[in-house]
Amino acid sequence: MEFKKIQVTKKSTLNLVYEDGAGNLITFCGANIVHKDLRQAMNGLIPHIALITEQREADGRTLKQVEGDSITDGNSRSVFRILGVDTINLSEGENAVSIKGYRILQSNGVINVETHQMTLGDKDAYKYTNELAVVIDAVKYEAKAYLNEEKWGIKEGSLDFGEDDPFKGVKADDAPDAGAVEKPKRGRKSKKEQVA
Repeated sequence: MEFKKIQVTKKSTLNLVYEDGAGNLITFCGANIVHKDLRQAMNGLIPHIALITEQREADGRTLKQVEGDSITDGNSRSVFRILGVDTINLSEGENAVSIKGYRILQSNGVINVETHQMTLGDKDAYKYTNELAVVIDAVKYEAKAYLNEEKWGIKEGSLDFGEDDPFKGVKADDAPDAGAVEKPKRGRKSKKEQVA
């Protein structure tokens, strides 16, 4: 399986474009929300998109320093608060990559942010391509688990009553009408009612 595109949608589902072993190009649109592990793997791309697109919060910093930003500390301008990644585009046998995401502005507006296409392993294109390749491999692993192993965020369960299913053959429209129930009157009791 060779991925061409991995995208987490606004509804937190997964869209994939990949080439199977027979050379067929397949587009997959998931209906279930992504697992937190896939979301975490995508968040691992945030420091990279910050460095590659030269965001001011990453200016003059190393990858380790940007990765060290935390959304729980007092740093309100952490890259993890203001940036997000939703799409990875892969080509040339998964060796060329571009990343799409967004930036939340101080005015609460949102703009799209996209990296240029670069070859993994090319240190001239980006200093941390080896580290980027490791994060992309984690995203691909989680995308395969979503697709092949049904590793989703929430999986609705079902109750198996077996042969003793009390609802077998019953339609929702067949439920008996409970009828109207008269409510007791509320209010103050008179002095005669209180004494009795």
